[in-house]
Amino acid sequence: MGSSGLGKAATLDELLSTCIEMFDDNGELDNSYLPRIVLLMHRWYLSSTELAEKLLCMYRNASGESCDEFRLKICYFMRYWILKFPAEFNLDLGLIRMTEEFREVASQLGYEKHVSLIDISSIPSYDWMRRVTQRKKISKKGKACLLFDHLEPIELAEHLTFLEHKSFRRISFTDYQSYVIHGCLENNPTLERSIALFNGISKWVQLMVLSKPTPQQRAEVITKFINVAKKLLQLKNFNTLMAVVGGLSHSSISRLKETHSHLPSEVTKNWNEMTELVSSNGNYCNYRKAFADCEGFKIPILGVHLKDLIAVHVIFPDWTEENKVNIVKMHQLSVTLSELVSLQNASHHLEPNMDLINLLTVTFGWGLDPSTFRHSRCIEEDFSHWLPLGQGDKTEPNSLILAKQLLCIGF
Repeated sequence: MGSSGLGKAATLDELLSTCIEMFDDNGELDNSYLPRIVLLMHRWYLSSTELAEKLLCMYRNASGESCDEFRLKICYFMRYWILKFPAEFNLDLGLIRMTEEFREVASQLGYEKHVSLIDISSIPSYDWMRRVTQRKKISKKGKACLLFDHLEPIELAEHLTFLEHKSFRRISFTDYQSYVIHGCLENNPTLERSIALFNGISKWVQLMVLSKPTPQQRAEVITKFINVAKKLLQLKNFNTLMAVVGGLSHSSISRLKETHSHLPSEVTKNWNEMTELVSSNGNYCNYRKAFADCEGFKIPILGVHLKDLIAVHVIFPDWTEENKVNIVKMHQLSVTLSELVSLQNASHHLEPNMDLINLLTVTFGWGLDPSTFRHSRCIEEDFSHWLPLGQGDKTEPNSLILAKQLLCIGF
């Protein structure tokens, strides 16, 4: 975090004063990451409106020989906040009102330069971040089969990645915070929608395999999904990759012994490699290494990183006994949250067909009929004796087990 001299704990006022003093007379910041960490993480401790109110109070009450200099640095800090987190100044009405009040105070005190530094009039609209649209229902499942049959693996992977990124980039800091603190999706529709997309893709994979009447045709569908998974890996879309692999690992698919006998050895090898990549072994060490090695646009396995946030939250208290911010915890949380936020802003070069996107979106909203698992037993009945005692229809889908391990949520 740079040389802040704050140690392991500090009051909010101490944190803010330290951040403000890190700006020089020209508004330049040294190499310290502390201002960005504080501005990213402040909502863990107080609202954005309350933070702006604190800064305004410090601005009003500044006195002494260095009064002008200190007030200017406060405005530099405000400008830095606006530049690094512009969405907050478009979506948070309380913060918008407080910023306007700040400008009025600066103007009344005769600091016109300060007024221009904290101008938010040119910030674009981020209204798309808070809109959660309702999916239209579609009645003909045949459309999904046609959709799957006529698209190449790269086309499917690209459109799935577009959908995944669209869902991922809408998740806000407060969505992450709410889930980590409360451990549930209540009043968290954006994160809930993201998880629903994950499960919807996983179930769609199962449905496409089981919709085919012969083992050879089912093997061809599995082969195609393995090729989709390979393309997803090339696109660095790890979340959808896990959903696809999870769907193929579902008990209703894994029990199809005759279908598996039709898979080429190379496909089986690729499948095993993909499964190992997203395995939970070693705290997802294979995924973490692959993810860290990727640069630029990439989509994380969201559940793994939520798990990391929960672990930090459980281990460390927010405040120390002296009612000071636990800087160690703040820094640990910021490592994960900063990466998630930065990845949401990464741009892609995908050019999707929006009609296809709409069809995929409604397709993933179906869910599986409970008879799907019984249907799986019927189409290859001779395989039922191979299952261990107590498994079969009651076996929980592997993809959902994966999701529960990651998110601690009952789907």
